[in-house]
Amino acid sequence: MVGARLYDLMYRFWAPWDAAGVRDDLRAFLDEGGISPAQYPRAVDLGCGSGANVVHLASIGFDAYGIDFSPVAIRKAHERADDAAVTATFLVGDLTGASIDGVDGAFDLIVDFGTLDDLRGDARRAMARTITRLSRPGSRVLEYCFYGETGSLPRFSFKGASRMSHIAPGELEDLFGDDWAIEPFREY
Repeated sequence: MVGARLYDLMYRFWAPWDAAGVRDDLRAFLDEGGISPAQYPRAVDLGCGSGANVVHLASIGFDAYGIDFSPVAIRKAHERADDAAVTATFLVGDLTGASIDGVDGAFDLIVDFGTLDDLRGDARRAMARTITRLSRPGSRVLEYCFYGETGSLPRFSFKGASRMSHIAPGELEDLFGDDWAIEPFREY
């Protein structure tokens, strides 16, 4: 997989998002949304990278999983969990595939920070199917993505939405249909 090789290289040398640690948006979602491991015990981070969010989820009591297509990122995630002395499950997997080896059953909390909006076309639709397949009635999904009208965005940006990486208005509704209640958590 060409994309995985590029991400492997970035995780070996410098992945700019990797230094951020646990996302503040995840902390806010858990706090403001009143989501706890008692209520939503099983959590998965799709495109987990080196596992900061998964380790945080595990440290506060979630049965936490992380899935990424980069073996280098998953190796770093295992190291991060070991350093934090938490138990979490990390798997190398294709989020656009029909199944992911090692993942059984549904999750109560599904987290995605910037994976869905990096995909295009059939791959984006396939990941949306994965999110639905990994959920159950009552699951909560934190889908963090760049959002905007395609024509009003720059072709490329290091600081936010661009034509190369964003979700257009109405696209989430098209991807997830009537199966989901989509609510903006926070607008920036």
